[in-house]
Amino acid sequence: MANDIELLKFNLQEREYPYFPDSELEILLQQHKDVKTATYYGCIMKANNDGIEVSGIKIPSNSAYWLKLAEEFKPKQVLSYKTSMKRADER
Repeated sequence: MANDIELLKFNLQEREYPYFPDSELEILLQQHKDVKTATYYGCIMKANNDGIEVSGIKIPSNSAYWLKLAEEFKPKQVLSYKTSMKRADER
């Protein structure tokens, strides 16, 4: 069974696209308390504009890929509200 760091590395595709040292992955987990939320913020961080141009050769940014992947791990917002209204069929 994989631990949280290994799951986070898998989700962030660290083998193919290394970006974070283990110490930063641990910080992501400490800040966000669960692997899914840490993955979301890790993808956002990887989405920085990293395109480069050297001697006329352009390597485009892959930020759109990381933003799309981040959407899959985006935390769901739970909306709750209180109302003083009562249902008509409940008395």
